[in-house]
Amino acid sequence: MRTIAEVLRWRARRRPEFPITWYQGRERSLAEMNRTSSELAAGLVGELNVEPGDRVAILDKNSDDYIELLFALDKAGAIACPVNWRLTASEVATVVADAEPKALVVSNDLRQSADQVSCRVLDYSELPREKGGADPRRDREDHVTWQLYTSGTTGLPKGAMLTNLSLVGLSANLLMEIKGLDEGGRSLVAMPLYHIGGCGWALGAMSAGCTAVITREFVPQDILRVIVEQKVNTGFLVPAALLFLTSLPEARGADFSALKNILYGASPITPELLKRSIEIFGCRFTQVYGLTETTGAVTFLQHEEHIGERFLSCGRSGFGHELKVVGVDDREVPNGEIGEIVYRGPATMAGYWRKERDTAAAIRDGWFHTGDAGTMDGDGFIYIKDRIKDMIISGGENIYPAEVEAALAGHPEVADVAVIGIPDDKWGEAVKAVVIRKPDSDLTADELIEWSQSRLAGFKRPRSVDFVDVIPRNPSGKILKKDLRAPYWRGQERAVH
Repeated sequence: MRTIAEVLRWRARRRPEFPITWYQGRERSLAEMNRTSSELAAGLVGELNVEPGDRVAILDKNSDDYIELLFALDKAGAIACPVNWRLTASEVATVVADAEPKALVVSNDLRQSADQVSCRVLDYSELPREKGGADPRRDREDHVTWQLYTSGTTGLPKGAMLTNLSLVGLSANLLMEIKGLDEGGRSLVAMPLYHIGGCGWALGAMSAGCTAVITREFVPQDILRVIVEQKVNTGFLVPAALLFLTSLPEARGADFSALKNILYGASPITPELLKRSIEIFGCRFTQVYGLTETTGAVTFLQHEEHIGERFLSCGRSGFGHELKVVGVDDREVPNGEIGEIVYRGPATMAGYWRKERDTAAAIRDGWFHTGDAGTMDGDGFIYIKDRIKDMIISGGENIYPAEVEAALAGHPEVADVAVIGIPDDKWGEAVKAVVIRKPDSDLTADELIEWSQSRLAGFKRPRSVDFVDVIPRNPSGKILKKDLRAPYWRGQERAVH
């Protein structure tokens, strides 16, 4: 049985006293995590009447309780639906309504973000536990166990369903590809657990027999201190996180001697930032590329491969993964020619929850269409060049212009709006709104940005606004985003930053 619950059981039999998690000074052993997650699973089944296939949503920042709940839900045969805690209350309600969960588990400090949901809301202390309860053992390898939310070009949330088999496969791939991810090590979990870069990496590290060193949220000074004090060996960080960390004066001269390998991904990195990161941290750096729909990383660029042209590559496919570049007819294009990157392999999501049409559009003839445009060289290295979809990646967060456009269009003085991503040295990309005002309006950029605060999560809000007379569209009415972006990306080597 290849499930995330079985990974925990197996590890607990091997090294029961080894700490599986460290969180705010508290360590929990494998034996304890296995026992308490079983008691929680038994309580969920017995008192909350959780049935196989039921969904339970989670709204929380990172914690060891979050990890325990993920294992407990798998043991109960249920599906965990992590929710982005940075969303507004109305956005949270939209995601939760789509998932139709048995309950929403929320931390006390995020209760206000859950005040618009219609399902049962519980905090961790209210979850039913059966003291000494037996592990229900309802987990199955072909069952969906995580439903992670991503958005499409429509701006509506989509729940990507990931099976146990694909998640265990992710862990196996990390073990094969990541040097330094060794049994008994300590691995930083600083990216949010609602994101595949957070929960996927945490699972991979724990599956490898490492202690997951968990930070509640990303505070650069705290992260540096934890890396040093906890003698962290490995971790996954987005480029924006590396920028913040390496900008701290105290980063230079700190004792990072325990570090062996830092993975980075979720958005492109500049050569300058990568060189500075390698200089400061003094360890291996491995780039990974993947999506929620591919259960995370499917390509790897090893440290020694960061040379010449390949510095701009995201690497080659991992074991069992197939990637190719296709044209508009879905036929493979010659090496070096730009097309859409498509993926086939065991990490492909089971589909989007209750969105058969979107699933069919994304997975065609067994190939998942990433929406990323790129090339492949003769040795199989992938190079991301642009995005076919209009997604913006800012600080590792996926932002979908249609969702932001829909919110801004609600302003009474906005006649038309388009949203694009523009280069930003700190975040990789920043959200820019291009707006046509209604006649006689004197709406300012600051006023529109302030107005959006209650309607959009902070990372989705525009950082700047340009007012124009015309927004270019094609004959069918589709906004010509490429034309809008062109002036801002002129001089950039790639149309992603």
